[in-house]
Amino acid sequence: MKNDLSIEEAQQLILETIGHLPSERVSIMQAAGRVLAEELLADNNLPSAPQSAVDGFALGDDRAPINSCFSLKNHMLPGDFTQSILSSKEAVKVVTGGDLPSGTLSVIMHENTLVKGDTISILEEIKPGNNIKQAGEDYKQGETLANPKTLLTSGHIGLLAAFGHNEVSVYQRPRVALLSLGKNIIPCSQTPKRGQTRDSNNPLLAALINQAGGSVAGYKLASELEDQDLLYGLDNLISMADLIIITGGTYAETQSEAQTLLESAGASIIYWGTDIQPGSHNGLALYQSKPVFALSGNPAACAVGFNLFVVPALRCMQGLSPPLKKVQARCTNGFSKTASSHRLVRGRVSYSSQGWEVTILPGQKPSMLKSLINCNALIDMPAGHPPLESGSEVTVILLETICE
Repeated sequence: MKNDLSIEEAQQLILETIGHLPSERVSIMQAAGRVLAEELLADNNLPSAPQSAVDGFALGDDRAPINSCFSLKNHMLPGDFTQSILSSKEAVKVVTGGDLPSGTLSVIMHENTLVKGDTISILEEIKPGNNIKQAGEDYKQGETLANPKTLLTSGHIGLLAAFGHNEVSVYQRPRVALLSLGKNIIPCSQTPKRGQTRDSNNPLLAALINQAGGSVAGYKLASELEDQDLLYGLDNLISMADLIIITGGTYAETQSEAQTLLESAGASIIYWGTDIQPGSHNGLALYQSKPVFALSGNPAACAVGFNLFVVPALRCMQGLSPPLKKVQARCTNGFSKTASSHRLVRGRVSYSSQGWEVTILPGQKPSMLKSLINCNALIDMPAGHPPLESGSEVTVILLETICE
């Protein structure tokens, strides 16, 4: 077991310990936000044949001056196809997206024509290929549609549907179970007595897990279990999940309640403790071959630990690379404390014509929820960093979810 690691050392151990989950096939109607587990190639051209880009008339000429006349040969409705071949001075009425007759050299919008019986006059000069979607102009046969480990967006879904993919192979969503060790933590629906606190961590983590592409498999509060049932509760959660998050618990001398529980269960501790503030008492273990993260019971510290350590794990399980992009930003306000250890200050980052700017949010104590409202970045203050002044340049970690 390794102790008191840097953020980078802990993240490296996480990536070395955790692999991606198996794949499953899902309907493309539910595939947005999932990570592709297969390579998909175009099995035909898109469009497969020349098509009209407008409602109008297919012409058998590639050039003609204004007021030229064409003989109207046919009317094509959506879905129609004709074997006839257009010749010079001939026209066929066509619709947007409809296949064009052979011999079509240009298409003119119906607004730019004058129709009299079976003759049309054109009101603009035509040029070769006007308003024609050429076969394969979007995608050519054999071209890559999407590579493995691609996060599927709405654009991908539309593209795959256009090529007839009703289902796709994607990595499974990580199922995450939550265990709160605080004996004073009660369900958020209950009214706390003196000394009790409503559970905000599990609902907070559930929201973060969903944003990161996972799902919550279940949760338990130690306040609802007898001490001797904690191990049973842990086993019950591990049976329904791919990853466990333990929050809270007491810390005495060099041992935390979470670490004691995991060691009693026979888990293999990968690391324990990182040199960060808030939330230094965190760790990673493997129990029944599944990762178990321990995070602080303080809400802000819990959220920081989740973003720094659990998000990379959830992304890795879904076949994605770690997030945590860093940018340089200018502070719009100040922070009066020196970083005695590696401090992560919650902030709100935005980009303007002046570049990246970050505002330090109020309520920076680990126990306070206020700094999590509108938080989308962590200001990175290495140990020994002086207080932040308005206008100073800082390194900012962008908090990314799976939907990039």
